Amino acid sequence: MKRYGKPSAPLLSLKPHFFNENEELLQRQRDLAGLYTKEPRRLRCKACDGPIDTVSFSKLGIDYLVCPRCGHLNGAHEDSDTFCAALYTEAGGAAYARDYSAADREAYRTRTSEIYVPKARFLADSLAAHGESPKALAYADIGAGSGYFVSALRSVGLDNVRGYEVSETQTALANEMAGETLVETHALDDTVALAGRIEAKVVSLIGVLEHLQQPRELLAALKANSAVSYVYISVPLFSPSVFIEAAFQDVMQRHLSGAHTHLYSESSLDWTCREFGMNRVAEWWFGADIVDLYRNILIRLTQSEKTAGAAKLWAEMIRPAVDGMQEALDRRHLSSEVHMLLQFDGGN
Repeated sequence: MKRYGKPSAPLLSLKPHFFNENEELLQRQRDLAGLYTKEPRRLRCKACDGPIDTVSFSKLGIDYLVCPRCGHLNGAHEDSDTFCAALYTEAGGAAYARDYSAADREAYRTRTSEIYVPKARFLADSLAAHGESPKALAYADIGAGSGYFVSALRSVGLDNVRGYEVSETQTALANEMAGETLVETHALDDTVALAGRIEAKVVSLIGVLEHLQQPRELLAALKANSAVSYVYISVPLFSPSVFIEAAFQDVMQRHLSGAHTHLYSESSLDWTCREFGMNRVAEWWFGADIVDLYRNILIRLTQSEKTAGAAKLWAEMIRPAVDGMQEALDRRHLSSEVHMLLQFDGGN
């Protein structure tokens, strides 16, 4: 089961600050880049654990290396305890949570409905097409954040679901919006052990693998967990957005920056599936590469009085074509994101 493309309108309507707060957001990314470059050098690929030593390019002062064995794009430094604590736990979690929270219940419901419900429906449809009864299964969402995906699963009738999150700030928001306790907090260093003891047939990792210190260990723990049959992942990809950001380093870097210190490729996903005995059940390829191109050029045009007048003309020309241009990339598996439903060999 394969699907391609996703309308860009919800992303554009929910992320106006990407256009309006460029300098502030870019400075935050520069600060995080400075923190990241102080961490120990990364010597082995985050996806396949193969050796990496050849720098492919640099951006915002960070070197990046393409793994010669699996094609994964690696940042040159490790995601240390210090770096992760600054991003995800209460020491720095409040700033991170601002990008993943809503000001009120209506905004929360809108974000859930427009961004996360389509992901939940795709999961349910994929399981049904594979012969499962989605409503009869138990679900666990690791890295639940502010609970958007947990809420989306429940909204499509999948009631047996629990979320797990390291940030108390985001957990509190998730449960407040739900009106009940749906997300539990756990220690950052307990993530792998949690994966090994979860009692759920379907485990979701929506925008999670790229943030983990030990993504390989977590997948190994899920494989060893006899209760788990399916893993539903969403990961950012080594896509045209990487090159757009490299060319426009004075514009906020949406894709390869901050907490995204490495990016998957189709070849590194293939390696991961082979190594951990997972089969592709369903795939949804979509991205925001053309939105990134549109935004980067628009902001660059507005930064100079001489070209500011061209900004409106650019928007009028390109905005109606964004979705069609993006789908052309998606169908070639060149999108900035992919959702995959994977099943462990043998299926528990």
